[in-house]
Amino acid sequence: MTLNIQSLPVSEENYAETMKNIVEPELAQIRKEDFFKGFDGNGIHYEQYLRPEDTAVVVIVHGFTESAEKFREMVYNFLKMGFSVFAVDNRGHGKSFRYNPGDPQVVTIRKFTDYVEDLRCFITSVVKPAAGSRPLYLYAHSMGGAIAVQYLQTYNDTFDKAVLTAPMIEAKMPIPPAVTLAMTGAFMALGKRDGKVFVHKGFDPDRTYEDSNDTSKARFDYYNAKRIADPLLQTSAASYNWVKESVLVAKKNLDPARCKNITCPVLLCQPEEDGSVVSEREDEFIKLIPDGRLEKFENSRHEIYASVDATVLKYLQTIEAFLKG
Repeated sequence: MTLNIQSLPVSEENYAETMKNIVEPELAQIRKEDFFKGFDGNGIHYEQYLRPEDTAVVVIVHGFTESAEKFREMVYNFLKMGFSVFAVDNRGHGKSFRYNPGDPQVVTIRKFTDYVEDLRCFITSVVKPAAGSRPLYLYAHSMGGAIAVQYLQTYNDTFDKAVLTAPMIEAKMPIPPAVTLAMTGAFMALGKRDGKVFVHKGFDPDRTYEDSNDTSKARFDYYNAKRIADPLLQTSAASYNWVKESVLVAKKNLDPARCKNITCPVLLCQPEEDGSVVSEREDEFIKLIPDGRLEKFENSRHEIYASVDATVLKYLQTIEAFLKG
């Protein structure tokens, strides 16, 4: 096993300058952006970073209100590890198909399984033909973690290994799940299925990293500036139907019979402080799968990849050792 991440490829010191002058130009040289047809024929956007010399291929599945573009630093890190990368914009996010294109701040879906079936289309039509015989690794964050769990429970012969980082086994809600379902059902009965949940305020350009899911101000500020500049990156609120579906998926995530179908090794990365998902459900989930390992990270919030340097370095080294072990 050869570890390439001995020190951080990108540090908080001069972070924005490094990203703008080194990382982004290098990525642009090999990046291919395109669309594939999702399960229902709608266009789903993705980024591809493919090099013939790489030993394996990583598929990145982002979280709620995020985008493939948010993970450019992680793409760069995986390339430094010797892995090619594919990153998808889940429907309702980034440049992908939206049910409500006039209000890009609100995420809405029909069924949570739509994300899973889009990922299946992505793997079969784009990733596998390009990857050839190379191993496939899955890297999924938050909502992407729930998509990954559902995918692995349903299609367990695709990925050789999976990294779940603060996965949404169960989303944190201000009220109990049963009450949440009753509330969303009532609003949907009033014709507000795709409307913004009243407790969500929408995109706030003045939000600070102290109130964010990050412990690194430099990392937060860099992507937040991109969001301010691009309305397609300002996705920031859920519809009533998305909330309903996110509640329902938690039961499936923790179904013991379904979890036994996850046959590939899984690394679950858990932050010290998480205001977005229920950490105790992650603890339960990892015990239900045949080959699971949980790693905790100090000085981190929900987005471990956007933490202070010391945490990010440990995070990258842990992931690389797992994937190459």
